[in-house]
Amino acid sequence: MEGKKRNLEDLLSGLGIEEDGEAAYQPPPPAEGARAEEPAPKTPEEVVEHFLVGLLLYLDPAYTLEIRTADDRVYVEILGGDLGRLIGKEGKTLKALEQLINAVLSRHFGHRYRAVLDAAGYRRRRADRAVALALKAASQASQTGESVPLPPMTPAERRAVHIALKDHPEVYTESQGEGEDRHVVVFPRAGDETEGEDEG
Repeated sequence: MEGKKRNLEDLLSGLGIEEDGEAAYQPPPPAEGARAEEPAPKTPEEVVEHFLVGLLLYLDPAYTLEIRTADDRVYVEILGGDLGRLIGKEGKTLKALEQLINAVLSRHFGHRYRAVLDAAGYRRRRADRAVALALKAASQASQTGESVPLPPMTPAERRAVHIALKDHPEVYTESQGEGEDRHVVVFPRAGDETEGEDEG
C-alpha cells in the first residue's frame, strides 16, 4: 500500500501547480489497466468527480467521495484514507484543494458553479464550534452591554456565525480585520441598530 501513496507536493507539482498558486491543470497519468480514452465530463458533478478521483487515486486509493449538488454549489465529502494529511494544518491543505477544484470548474463553466469541499465532516465540526462560541459571546454581549470579538475564522465559519445570530433579538454581528486576522465581533443592540452582518 505504501508504494501506492504519493507525496502531496510531488502530486501538485505533477498537476502543474506553481509556487504562486496558479494552476495549469494536467490530469494525472491513467492508472494501470484504465482505458486510454474516456468521455469528457459534461456536468459540474462529473467534472469534479473526474478531477478528484484521478487526483485521489494518485495520492491514496483508500479515499472515497460523496458528491451532491444544490443550486450552483457542488458539495464534496472525502472519506477514508489518511484524512489528516489531506486536511493539513488548520485545514490549509483542504482549502488549497478546494481552490484547485474551483479553478477546474471555472475552466469548464466560468464562475457559474462553486465547489465546497470537506473531509469526514472536518469543516462542519469547525463551523459548529464557531457557532457555539458565538452563542456564548451573544449571551455575554447582551448581559454586559459590551461588544465581544471572536477569534479569527475562515469565511465559512464567519458566515455560519452571521447566520446563527442574524435574528438574535439582542445582538448583531460584523466582520472586521483583514486576511487571516479577519474575525466576527458580536455587538449588543442599542435601540433600533441595523445589523452589520456580512459574509466576508
